[in-house]
Amino acid sequence: GNMHKELTKTHQKYSDSEIINIVVDNFMALARIPRPSHHEEKVSRYLTDWAVDRGFKAFRDSFNNVRIDVPATEGMENLPTTVLQAHMDMVVAVEKGKDFDPISDPITVIRNDDDGILTADGTSLGADDGSGIALAKAVAEGKMNHGPLRIILTADEEDGLEGAFNLSADWLEGTSYLINLDTEDPDEVLVSTASGHAVRVKKQLAFEDPSGNLAVHVRLYNLKGGHSGMEIDKGRLNSIQGMACFLKELEREGIDCQLASFEGGHVGNAIPSSADAVLVIPSEEKEKLTQTLAAYVDSLNVKYAGIEDDIQYTITEMAELPLVVAMEEKNHLIKFVSEIIDGVYTWSPDIEGLVESSSNLGVASVNPDGLSMLTNIRSSSPEKETEILEAQLALAEACGYETESSHMADAWPFDPDSKLLALTKKIYKEQNGKDIRVAALHVGLECGTFKRLKPELDLISIGPDQRDIHSTKETLYLNSIPKVWHLLEGILAEINR
Repeated sequence: GNMHKELTKTHQKYSDSEIINIVVDNFMALARIPRPSHHEEKVSRYLTDWAVDRGFKAFRDSFNNVRIDVPATEGMENLPTTVLQAHMDMVVAVEKGKDFDPISDPITVIRNDDDGILTADGTSLGADDGSGIALAKAVAEGKMNHGPLRIILTADEEDGLEGAFNLSADWLEGTSYLINLDTEDPDEVLVSTASGHAVRVKKQLAFEDPSGNLAVHVRLYNLKGGHSGMEIDKGRLNSIQGMACFLKELEREGIDCQLASFEGGHVGNAIPSSADAVLVIPSEEKEKLTQTLAAYVDSLNVKYAGIEDDIQYTITEMAELPLVVAMEEKNHLIKFVSEIIDGVYTWSPDIEGLVESSSNLGVASVNPDGLSMLTNIRSSSPEKETEILEAQLALAEACGYETESSHMADAWPFDPDSKLLALTKKIYKEQNGKDIRVAALHVGLECGTFKRLKPELDLISIGPDQRDIHSTKETLYLNSIPKVWHLLEGILAEINR
């Protein structure tokens, strides 16, 4: 009735500087507890003890995930249960030469009020996602009015989403909404993220004596590369594909060429920026090979003008004659690398300019240890992800390769009917006089897993302004904290009133 309406209207009034101090104090206490990924025993115990000391029901599972149940503000007991969610672990980056043990040393936080920033002394700060925990604690401590709350703090988000993947679905029982506090822009609400699959293909190879008498090392380099989630939409050249297409070109030119080794890329989630191949040819073909390579790289620079800056190559004669793989194996490699789905596969039908699904061939290697390749598949549509995955497995099978795939993240598809999003947009506009930016990311976040565990859950992700996360320059901008605070406060006061 009226009593309930009155209560929710009267937000508790704190000045912006008080809000900043409340969140920073919570964050400072957290920063004293070392919490690199896979070492959350201490921090999960600290947060459980903190909750129990305040009389809340708290649970900690065997993966160090923490759940805290916070009763509603008086008069708001009938509101639906909302989850506030953040992760406990941080990526610890350390400056060269600094004596620092991530497992036992606390982070030294530097507060600079002139510039309005928090940074750390010679390490990353851990505001990703310590700021989320600091906000959730402030709500639980009664600094905002709210309905029944459940706080879920996960382990190992930064390295494999282990905490979320192993979370019991029971922890979401009776909940209607989830607000993830792991976004780095106060003027943005995140509404969709991608799933991820890593696929490794491999095969043991037999090597034989070459028929040619000259070995050359060909290198393709100076490509831009980039992150396979954030920069896959830029249309950059994958160096592994660039090199495989060069081998195809040699075939077209009728150059008798055998393959001794092939290397490109280092990790699945980066677009490879260089590749190397050792080839054996008859020495009289060297001139033709050199001309073919020069013409090929020229054509790449024309094709990728405005996307790549200046693709470069080298060709070097080698003193020793290496063993080579059978011609069939070279042909399979060319087939696999040139036919695989790589780059953007589909664009989002809902959000302009957003990649819906993509694949990145991040690593390829042929050497005496065998053949090994690694691709990362991402999609906000489980169907599209399956399509790419099945195409890749079929291609691998056609080439005689073994495959193993592992799941890296769950899809969080955009929900145009989200009540929580509509409310967030309304409150942000009332508070700031402009529209909040609705964002989607082509990377994996924990939200996808919560959505998989409870499909009817309505969720968003918000957070304060942070830059250079995961690096020693990591910075939290203090003036963005009140903006996120007021947004969260408004959402919690009005949710399904």
